[in-house]
Amino acid sequence: MGWKSTVRLKHLFTDEEDHASVQASMKAVADVLSKEVAFARFNQDILTKFRKIPKDNEWFTPIECANKLLTTVYDYADYNRIWIE
Repeated sequence: MGWKSTVRLKHLFTDEEDHASVQASMKAVADVLSKEVAFARFNQDILTKFRKIPKDNEWFTPIECANKLLTTVYDYADYNRIWIE
């Protein structure tokens, strides 16, 4: 049993940790995911969070928030046998 499909996301990730860079990166990820058939059943509320990374969160930095959201993408992809590249 191999992967059912492949989705290109990693080229959208940023090495920067400032809010603007993280927000731009996560918005681009959300835009791709919202158009991908393989992610048609992905939680739309989570996609909304990708587009609204908090700037001032007392518990998490923007990059930490983005990483937590990306974990949900990878979990969904693993469960549905979607390769993320």
